[in-house]
Amino acid sequence: MPSDTLSVLGARILLTVWKLKGVGEKSVTEEALIEELPDRNNGFSQELKGLQELGFVTKININGKDGVALTPLGLAILRQIEEDKLQELG
Repeated sequence: MPSDTLSVLGARILLTVWKLKGVGEKSVTEEALIEELPDRNNGFSQELKGLQELGFVTKININGKDGVALTPLGLAILRQIEEDKLQELG
């Protein structure tokens, strides 16, 4: 999925996971992720599931709680999103 077809919520989820340092084997709990997102009640679970199905994020069990981490593909998409934003400025 190219970054230009990623939903706004999907992009926010990826960016928030990155900001919370959920990369690779280090994940963030879904609770922490939900707390950071202002529009969390608007399709969050479905969007997160879609990102997981696309291979952008992975779910990890952390002491009985669901955790989320960016995959290498998710990092590449996030980088593309940031590059697109920079090009818009230029």
